[in-house]
Amino acid sequence: GLITHLGMASRSLFEPHDAEEGDELEEVDDMAEINFSQLANQRSDVFAAHTRDRPMISIGTEETAVLPSLPEALTPSPRHGKLVSDAVHGLFRLDPDALAICDTPEFQRLRELKQLGLSHYVYPCASHSRFEHSLGTYVLADRWVTHFQVCQPSLGISRKECKLVAIAGLCHDLGHGPFSHLWDNEVLPRLREVGRLDSREWTHEKMSCQMLEHLWEENGLEEKTDTDSRDGIVGTDITAIQELISIDKKDYDDAGRYHGLHSKRPQLKLGGKMFLYEIVANGRNSVDIDKIDYLMRDGRACDVQHNFDPSRLLQLSKVINDRICFKMSEVYNLYNLFNTRANHHQVIYTHAKAKAVEFMVTDALVAADRHFKFNELIWEASTFKTLDDTLLKRIEWSIDADLADARAIVRRLRNRDLYKFAGEVSVPEHMHASWSRVSAQDIVDRAPRGSALHVKDVIVDNKEINYSMKSRDPVQAVDFFDNLDSTTAQPLGTDKVSSILPRVFQDKKVRVFVRDPAKVRAANAALTEFAKSRHCTSPIGNTPLKRARDDRGSQ
Repeated sequence: GLITHLGMASRSLFEPHDAEEGDELEEVDDMAEINFSQLANQRSDVFAAHTRDRPMISIGTEETAVLPSLPEALTPSPRHGKLVSDAVHGLFRLDPDALAICDTPEFQRLRELKQLGLSHYVYPCASHSRFEHSLGTYVLADRWVTHFQVCQPSLGISRKECKLVAIAGLCHDLGHGPFSHLWDNEVLPRLREVGRLDSREWTHEKMSCQMLEHLWEENGLEEKTDTDSRDGIVGTDITAIQELISIDKKDYDDAGRYHGLHSKRPQLKLGGKMFLYEIVANGRNSVDIDKIDYLMRDGRACDVQHNFDPSRLLQLSKVINDRICFKMSEVYNLYNLFNTRANHHQVIYTHAKAKAVEFMVTDALVAADRHFKFNELIWEASTFKTLDDTLLKRIEWSIDADLADARAIVRRLRNRDLYKFAGEVSVPEHMHASWSRVSAQDIVDRAPRGSALHVKDVIVDNKEINYSMKSRDPVQAVDFFDNLDSTTAQPLGTDKVSSILPRVFQDKKVRVFVRDPAKVRAANAALTEFAKSRHCTSPIGNTPLKRARDDRGSQ
């Protein structure tokens, strides 16, 4: 029937297996003689089915990339995983070790962290959480590493290594703070400015590593994971997962060679297979599963379409010289990937109204620090895990006197009495390298004589949007091969691709917001004078000439 047909069709794609009673399938004698293109083409239907709306269920693989025979596949194991139905990637299976991690308070905390922070105040459907994104990154990481395991058996990727990569995808965002990137980019810098946070470096990647170790020990997962199996996760594997999560762009030189100086990890647990570190968080060229999932998921939630094909990227890739490389036909697909990222930042992540809300919540959290004392909570996973998006509700419904200022800001937010956007100016391209951050004082200094504009009224947003690698073209850090059986790969110069590719890969703008709506006109005038003094473009956006809407929505 259908099950038998699925088993026979799937088994024909992989390596030889031991014949069993009643097994009439012809064995493959020498897998080494089957080339990459044959394997990739044979597997493409199965792989594509995984990435479409109605995916097939993955049965799993053995140590040498062999699908188990049908009776073994249908035999229940002592421990079970769980099937998950995802709106983006369809139906997939969490393996028992991944499920053991999911079923902990530390991982469930991700349900209380919105993926897009406060963007749902502009895009009402953007209310998905870090929990969904982590599951999506898990399944895509699992599919991509399995693709290499199956199509390139000479790489010697074990089932254990596949599992480590997938779980790294699952756990890569454990350390995010309240309201996601708002915590890193706005709240902590402001707390440092006002002297309420010490100078130690804090990143959500470092906290993800701490949280994973804490989660493992706090919940006794050593006893709950499949330690009887040779591919089960044990405590000594945590370091490898942490490394897969935390390798940074700064750990690579300009030629894409890993040195590990930034992370202080010159030697890696899986260092013999550096390509494994390019799947979840790719510090070499930023083409990774984390990015692919959040662009697909965020775009779907906000109805902002992406213009790249993720299934082509994953299927038309192979490992050459210990690096993940792509077929030359995918060069435009990769440019579309990074263009989608830039567009999401422009349209969703830095939307002016959403930023106004973010600045209000930042002010509220800074004011609430007298009560919560964040500096005492953020350095250890055991205390940091108490912080999530419910902070806003805790402020709103508190009766503590030291939260009065924070409550007042939250009340303004609930009444939609938002901070106002006063305009923005573009920084000319030739000034990008020498441009320094603009402060509120820089703007106020250019206010008209007699103006009542003060530093405390103004918020400056030094906005930067790029293709993931500052001013560099990330596609130039990608190696390409000619056809699926190629054994060599190299970067493609832009002159070999097209004459109409992007020429600049970074945009810088200065945006001004005011806390008091009555001071929009003064702030806009100050920004205009600032732009003239720094030879920038004239301000665009909300100007004093734009009439405000009344309560009935008329102009």
